[in-house]
Amino acid sequence: MSLETKIADYGDAHDSKAIISLMREYAKIEGCDRDDLEALPRLLSELDQGFSVLAYQETNPVGLINCFYGFSTFELRTVVNIHDVIVTESHRRRGVAGNMLARVEAEGRSRGACRLTLEVLADNVFAKRAYQKFGFGQDPSHPGIETYFMRKQL
Repeated sequence: MSLETKIADYGDAHDSKAIISLMREYAKIEGCDRDDLEALPRLLSELDQGFSVLAYQETNPVGLINCFYGFSTFELRTVVNIHDVIVTESHRRRGVAGNMLARVEAEGRSRGACRLTLEVLADNVFAKRAYQKFGFGQDPSHPGIETYFMRKQL
């Protein structure tokens, strides 16, 4: 499989279309598809607080990771939070996520980030396995303590 990963250009029509189609596929799985996803590339470009990695097999988009910058007050450096990881169903378990994560890591290092973070649901066995294979694990400063992702809707 010939796979190319790249930092998405939100102003490029091909990359924008890929972001929308992959996010729409993900949104349908999560039960939150919406018409205004068409605005996502423009909104991401206006935020200027992160980046997206796209994976293409030839000219077909097969994966997307959206990342946002945070800041570690302990390390006094940027943190890259991996917010969305999407691999189209036909390309799962073929190393696409690992290739995109490598690109995310390279981008984070080039920007001086101290770490990558992400949240994964406890029952998402395949995703957890992929992340662990790539070197993600529980917080080493708190071994044996489960971390919960919590939210409050506004």
